[in-house]
Amino acid sequence: MLLPRLLTAAIGIPLMLWLIFTGGTAFAVLIYIIIALSLYEYSALLRLGSKPVNRWALYIFGLLMPLVLYFDNMPRAAGDHFAGAMIMLTVVGTLCLELFQKEKYIERMGLTLLGIFMLSWCLFQFIPLRDLPEGKNLTFLLIVTVWVMDTAAYFFGKKIGKNQLTPVSPKKTWEGAIAGFIFAIGTALLIARFTDGQISYGKAAVIGVLIGIFGQMSDIAESMIKRAVGAKDSSNMLPGHGGIMDRFDSYIFLAPVIYYFMVLVK
Repeated sequence: MLLPRLLTAAIGIPLMLWLIFTGGTAFAVLIYIIIALSLYEYSALLRLGSKPVNRWALYIFGLLMPLVLYFDNMPRAAGDHFAGAMIMLTVVGTLCLELFQKEKYIERMGLTLLGIFMLSWCLFQFIPLRDLPEGKNLTFLLIVTVWVMDTAAYFFGKKIGKNQLTPVSPKKTWEGAIAGFIFAIGTALLIARFTDGQISYGKAAVIGVLIGIFGQMSDIAESMIKRAVGAKDSSNMLPGHGGIMDRFDSYIFLAPVIYYFMVLVK
């Protein structure tokens, strides 16, 4: 399993970094593909666990939402004209589609909406984050800091971890989580040093704290879904790495948290 894992990383990491620095439509297309594949994995996971999900609503509104949000965020659109309407359409449309099901389940509506907002809405926030004036450096900081945090949490958790963090993910420990938290702050501060003042040390420290907290919580939240359906990985789409959701689980919470933090502190 080591060779497929290394090959996937050797291709995926340079491609990801190149698209971060390129930005624009190319980066937006990458995020859209990640969202689309994550929706597919989410649907497959729930079916695996015999959990009800409306695939029509999941795919229609889950794929439509990032498109609407993308064009809504373009300068000529003046922003926020259609986001609220898209949320309304998603909720109402999902409820209406349930009315035509032979057997009607409240759980199916809830799980469908969870997938749409958790994956489509949250992961979309990568795009406006990248479009901020300091977005290239911010996105690079976010991606790399999570990689370092996850590595530190895994290494220290394996070496000195004794106290289980949560039953949802039995291998995660408090020792590993604390190490990941510390390394997240340190990595964010280190990267901020090379941003020519675009990201201050104060902002970097706060971003590091947010990554250390919400990145690990996001990881556990995805693990909770997999545990609920009895799956180890979200899929085998990435050889040696599991699925798309497995690789981007930490960013589900982080993309909106970091974006809205930057908007609020401006």
